[in-house]
Amino acid sequence: NRFAVCTTFCAGFPSCFLWFETIGKRLFAGVMDDHRPMDNVKLHFDLPQEDELATNVLSSGTSPYMPLFLMRQEAEFRPYYAFDDDDTANGVDEALPGPGEMAQARKCWTDSFLYLLRKLTLRASLLTNSSSSSSGAHRLLLKSPVHTARIPLLLSLFPNAQFIYIHRHPYDVFRSAAHMADTTYWYTY
Repeated sequence: NRFAVCTTFCAGFPSCFLWFETIGKRLFAGVMDDHRPMDNVKLHFDLPQEDELATNVLSSGTSPYMPLFLMRQEAEFRPYYAFDDDDTANGVDEALPGPGEMAQARKCWTDSFLYLLRKLTLRASLLTNSSSSSSGAHRLLLKSPVHTARIPLLLSLFPNAQFIYIHRHPYDVFRSAAHMADTTYWYTY
């Protein structure tokens, strides 16, 4: 309870979780599986989830997560990892957005991300005020692997941010991603 997080429910309903969470959890109680199909990890509305899922929705798809829905257009979303004006150094040189377009995309993502963080902070404050056992403000703890490419952008927004780097063996990551693609996104290939 020391940290405020973007929960599975908040990531799934980023526009309305502040007012819809209580009733939404009841409405959808029997809809969600207890475990994720791709890796058998526990799944619940109150567990931490990747905030980029919510930012993708709030920014109308200005996110590298949009290809989860539009796989064939994946290359078009690569510049949204770091929002660099010139991404040719990363091998993304085809049909790059111009500097003005990238600045607009960066602003759209940043505004959506900050809006989400304000809502998560307010949610944590409301939950703290309704609980007699908690006191004080909670730090936001975010988990989205794509933020690894955005450290300069995140530091420009939050100069005192701290980062936790978790390393997994690349073969384990690849095997997990391939299994997820086969079990969860099979319909896109």
